Amino acid sequence: MARLLIKTMACCSVILGAAVAHAGVLIGAHIGFQNNPNFITDVTDFETSIGRKISIDSDYDDWWAFPDTPRIVWDIQTGHIPMQSWRVLFNYLNPNACATGAAISAGTYDTKIDAQAAAAKAFGSTLLVRYNYEMANNVENTCFTGFAITKDNSAQAGQIFIAAWRHIVGRFRAVGATNVKWVWAPGAQTWGDGTWKYFYPGSAYVDWVGIDDYNIVDTPSSFVTDAGMPQFIANAPTLGKPLMVTENGAYNDPKLSPDPQTVWINTAHAYLKNSSVISAYVYWDDSAGAVLPPPYTGSGYLLQGTGLAAFKSMANDPAVIGH
Repeated sequence: MARLLIKTMACCSVILGAAVAHAGVLIGAHIGFQNNPNFITDVTDFETSIGRKISIDSDYDDWWAFPDTPRIVWDIQTGHIPMQSWRVLFNYLNPNACATGAAISAGTYDTKIDAQAAAAKAFGSTLLVRYNYEMANNVENTCFTGFAITKDNSAQAGQIFIAAWRHIVGRFRAVGATNVKWVWAPGAQTWGDGTWKYFYPGSAYVDWVGIDDYNIVDTPSSFVTDAGMPQFIANAPTLGKPLMVTENGAYNDPKLSPDPQTVWINTAHAYLKNSSVISAYVYWDDSAGAVLPPPYTGSGYLLQGTGLAAFKSMANDPAVIGH
């Protein structure tokens, strides 16, 4: 979630995709829902609650809707770094209708992709693009590949994904959209079982390497030791790219003390303060998605109570953010 405002020139070299020495962690957040007409109010209210401006404003768009020009322009004008998570679905309400990997690689959508690339280039400032995130976890990837992804066939799925990823990156580069930095972000499960290797497009096509990781139960869990995170910490640095926690969160539960959200953020705080492995940390501040049944009484991943206080402390800690 809250990441630091564009930091310093040392930090900017990280933003541009270069692997550099640790100069502080960029704190970012996803706030609200897709195509949110109230995003300005929601983002600024969030920033007021944590006492600082976030650095990365994380948003997401369906295949045809990318890029979200009004939000990106506002981000750039107000000193945020926009990150767009670009879904393969034509409409997020229909996971059975998507831009398939085969059609993308065959050039079916080249005219549209070229127009999207030109729009991205026109922003003139850094735009982080997280194309087909959680490529082995999300349900829409059954539409994308044409078959359900399991451990036994993920090598085949990886070939489809890599071909489509490289095709899209190539089209963007052909129109000169070098301000777009590509964020490759599998889910924690893929890091945990090692199948991330099937989906890596190669260093020439990736600027950031990420992980999406959540505590999805109403039980305290450490950010550092949650399934998939140790493998990410151990393996991702070998790829030679700056690393980002592209999504993460934990349920708040006011009836527990400490609640899972507070434990999660406090353990993240301790790790980020004492390690130079991760260069950016983006929290998912949203109640959307599966919420636990009763007796759970919290509000999903929304930062509240002691969890919000813990996040505020982390986002303002000079030992984390670098100044």
